[in-house]
This record gives sequence, C-alpha cells and structure tokens, in this order.
Amino acid sequence: MIYMMHHSTHVDPKEVTPAEEEYLEAIFTCANGRDQVVKTGKLADQLHVKSPSVVQMLEKLKKKKLVSYERHAGVKLTKKGRELAAKIVRRHDLAERLLADVFGQDLSKVHDDACKLEHAIDDELADKIEKTLGKPNTCPHGSPIPTTNGRVPKAERTELVDVGEGKECTITTIPEERDAVQRLLSLNILPKSKIKVVEKLPRGAILVQCGDTQVALSRGVASQILVSGRRRRARRRWGRG
Repeated sequence: MIYMMHHSTHVDPKEVTPAEEEYLEAIFTCANGRDQVVKTGKLADQLHVKSPSVVQMLEKLKKKKLVSYERHAGVKLTKKGRELAAKIVRRHDLAERLLADVFGQDLSKVHDDACKLEHAIDDELADKIEKTLGKPNTCPHGSPIPTTNGRVPKAERTELVDVGEGKECTITTIPEERDAVQRLLSLNILPKSKIKVVEKLPRGAILVQCGDTQVALSRGVASQILVSGRRRRARRRWGRG
C-alpha cells in the first residue's frame, strides 16, 4: 500500500526539499488534517516567517502540483500534496513519540528535535517505529497520527478560541512550539486536562481556569489549543483577523 501511494502521487520524495516538506507539513497542520483552504497569514504565523516568503514557496509548490494556490483565496493541498504531507506528518509524529516515550525527551523539546529526525526516516522505518511503540493514536501534543494511507482519524475538535464563556471542555491538542509548550506545561494545560473559559478579553485573549489556576491566553495560543466536549457559541464578539 505504501508503494502504491508513492506511485499514485507521481512525486519523487527526493525532488521535495526539506524546506518544502516543512511547508506541506504546516499546511496540513493548519487545516487540522482536513481537506480545506488555509489562509496565507495563518501559514505565515505557523512557520514564523513573513508573507512574501510564504508566497514564494507556495508558487514553487504549485508548480510541482502539490498545492492549489490563489493569493487572495489561500492555499489547499492537492491530492498528491495531501498524501505526501500526511506521510511527512506521520514521520514527524512518530519521531516525537520515539523521543518522548523511549528516550524520555522533555515535551518542550521533542518538536524541534523531531523536525531534524523526520527527514532521516522513510516509510519502512516509520512502520517499524509505529509497531515498536504499540501503534499510538496521537503525538505527545495530542494531534492524531495519520495512518499509512494518509487518513487522519476524525475527531470532534474545536479551537479553544471558539468556546463560549462559562463552558467547560477537555483539551485534546496543544501547540508544539517550545516556548508555548513550556508555558502550558508550567500551568498544567496539557492533553486530557479539563479547562473552563472564564471570560473573553480584548484582542481575542481568553481567561481560562485549569484546576485552581486562572490564566490569560493570547488569541494566537488559544487558536492552537484544540478541545472537545463543548458547544459552539452563537456568535463571535471579536473577529479573528
């Protein structure tokens, strides 16, 4: 099945640079593994780069038929782009699991180290790592690990920024960047933690309660925290830019 996917994409992995892989991975992540359009601004925030750099790279990926891209509409992975991106995300997630579960790497460090390690892992080795780890369903940050055929298990997950005041929910996924993870670790805001939205603050920030602690989270961080067990509020009080 793995080799059939390689054939179906008509993309030689050797023709895709590590930088291009990072973009494919980021688009896949921003879309939460779904087949949907991602705004270039959100992609720039995810990669911590400026918009002109994003536009330049997306044009390259478009020429390789890995994305469909219109400057004002956003970017969406093509079928072969999505298949390749899912493989990259799978290797990354399994590398994170290996570092965290086997080597005991600190959660705040596994993302950066996995970014280096994932490029040295092929599909065959990824399968062996998955089997050795007992076929985990999620990465250490709570994101579902794509299957060998590129599918992402469906789950009812919502951005914390979209949860209404007074609502309680359970965290399923947290951002992977080191600074964000270190702060969330110190607050015990982790996958499976119960959390309550206390108040919506100006500029999209959110005051939340986790255990006995109340803390304000920026809109940027809150939009990267996914939760379950809530109901969407009727309308937004602030735009999300």
